[in-house]
Amino acid sequence: MSEPKVVAEKIHLEGVRILKSHFEVSEINNQSEIDSFSMGFKSEAGFNIQDNQHRFSLFVKIKGLDKKEEYMGVSGEYHIDFYYYIENLEDFIHWEEGKEGLENDENFSVSQVLGATIAGISYSTSRGIILDRTQATDFNGVLLPVINPNLLLTEDSFTDL
Repeated sequence: MSEPKVVAEKIHLEGVRILKSHFEVSEINNQSEIDSFSMGFKSEAGFNIQDNQHRFSLFVKIKGLDKKEEYMGVSGEYHIDFYYYIENLEDFIHWEEGKEGLENDENFSVSQVLGATIAGISYSTSRGIILDRTQATDFNGVLLPVINPNLLLTEDSFTDL
């Protein structure tokens, strides 16, 4: 069976909720300019297969660094939820052998292609939100790097920061 193709017009971003937008300057900040930043992230996903709904949660931590890449006492933390309606969601669901059916919601996986597409849309949108939210802070605007969206599905660098 071949992997279904993602059709952009069948993906509808229905809402965005910023659940956490926290910026902090600690006592160790020496008022020097931030030269760079380190970033950590993780994601979580939730599905309502029966209603073709998907929630993608993105968590981002940012720390300001000086020229020596030492922590400057400036940090930010964000939690943003994205709510999608995916017309053909069931095309991307892979049920465990012998456990098909909507009553067994924990017995499925989602196509990597759809996961990466949703992660990419969500992360790109988050880049703009975080840039806007950090413009008037000691960060002077954080432009998160472009990343491979598959990293959001496989890595958790959030706790490492």
